[in-house]
Amino acid sequence: MSVIEDEYQLSTTFAQRVASLYITHPRLKKIWGMLDSIRKHNKFQGGSNSPRHRFVIGLSGVGKTQMMRRYAELEVNKGHIYIDEEGTEIDIRPVVYVNLPDPFTIMELYQSIIYSLGAPQLPGRPRIGEVKRQVFTILEAQKVEMLILDEMDHILKSRFVKNEEAMSAIKHITNHGSVSVICVGTPEIEELRKFDPQHFRRYPPTRLERFKDCDKDFLELMNSIEEQLLPPNRVGFGFKDSILPSLLHKASYGLVGYLTPIIQETYDLLGVFNDNFNEETDGLNLNFISKLEEAYGNIVGDVAEEEMEKMFN
Repeated sequence: MSVIEDEYQLSTTFAQRVASLYITHPRLKKIWGMLDSIRKHNKFQGGSNSPRHRFVIGLSGVGKTQMMRRYAELEVNKGHIYIDEEGTEIDIRPVVYVNLPDPFTIMELYQSIIYSLGAPQLPGRPRIGEVKRQVFTILEAQKVEMLILDEMDHILKSRFVKNEEAMSAIKHITNHGSVSVICVGTPEIEELRKFDPQHFRRYPPTRLERFKDCDKDFLELMNSIEEQLLPPNRVGFGFKDSILPSLLHKASYGLVGYLTPIIQETYDLLGVFNDNFNEETDGLNLNFISKLEEAYGNIVGDVAEEEMEKMFN
């Protein structure tokens, strides 16, 4: 843990640490490293070749959206304000996260990018060509290196746009804007890169997997959670001989998207977020397992085991 992280832990309450819990783990950091590599490669070649792109694929609940949002929000990726010779302030944005629209249309694709860039929408009822030119102009002005397009599954559900038209529009952005495009979605979006050999070559896939077993990797993950939370009493999230890791693995199905809210909900049920909660006294008497089953029901609901297995397969 870094000095900055240590200082953060010491300056926050336990309730704040629970509420802001974000689980980073080696699988996630490996994908962040891959994204860093793409940007470094593009910078080194100086635009002499086409930028590199990627599909990032994973089951619903593995943490794709939070992973990509967090990457764009990392201090090194957030950008800065540049003031040109005329005194105009320009918001430099090296990495931009875009949540694709539902229902998906080409016009809404461009509008979503403009919104994510923090730029004003064109007044009235602009034509699609005008909006497209605005996107390309802003991408260049803000020196965008990487565009993360999340919820690519919305393309598959669209009644208005064919898959080929959507991918053609995205390809046009990569060609004209000279930015790397990272397409994020569930395994179903593989269909979007397989119907055309160009897309198949252009967008190699990277997969974010769930933790299928309560093994060494999962125990390391659980230990890192305890380090982030620093609970008043040692819980033993990652204790190999404790029943707690296996209970949390079973409750979350190995999905970070379930694991985080289940832990937060358990502590909520234990009264950690109450105004009168006292870490030094109440915090020492927390029985985490006693509220785990109730928290599981509140977060996961009545999902049958067969439904989850069907999704995983």
